[in-house]
Amino acid sequence: MSVMYDYLKRVAAICFNLLNKLMGGNLPPFGSACVIVEEKNRYLVVKLPGNRVVFPGGFMKWKETPPQAAEREGREETGLEIQTTGLVNFYTKTATSWTTISNISFVFAGRIVNGTLRNNVEGQPCWMDEHELRPLLDPHAQVLLTDYIRYRTARKEAGGESSTLPLVS
Repeated sequence: MSVMYDYLKRVAAICFNLLNKLMGGNLPPFGSACVIVEEKNRYLVVKLPGNRVVFPGGFMKWKETPPQAAEREGREETGLEIQTTGLVNFYTKTATSWTTISNISFVFAGRIVNGTLRNNVEGQPCWMDEHELRPLLDPHAQVLLTDYIRYRTARKEAGGESSTLPLVS
């Protein structure tokens, strides 16, 4: 199922880029959001086929704010109700091929408020510590994690650390 999902994402990117080319490059980039949840020194991630690991996230829907998208994607991909607690950073990515899409992505810190981990069509959610997670992240996700750690450190130093519920399995 996930192979078909990856295939359909590539077809959608090709169609969007073709339409964008026909319109003289005037279509705006897509918006996306993800959430980084850390509990007891472990990070909530989704294992994808091919030994890939990502933070829960995806494209925004029509009339959805970035925090709403991050919370929805977190729920869809993990089964957990997640509340965003702050904006870590935002990033831009320009399409480099017909199978990628230009994107503005918002990365949020978040906390678990309810739910139970469950698999989804894209992959298997799980918790990983930084040591096991880092080697599995692509270069872009490495930057997200590093920026999140800076964000967390700055919040602690400013006295803004938020309490969260215990790690769920």
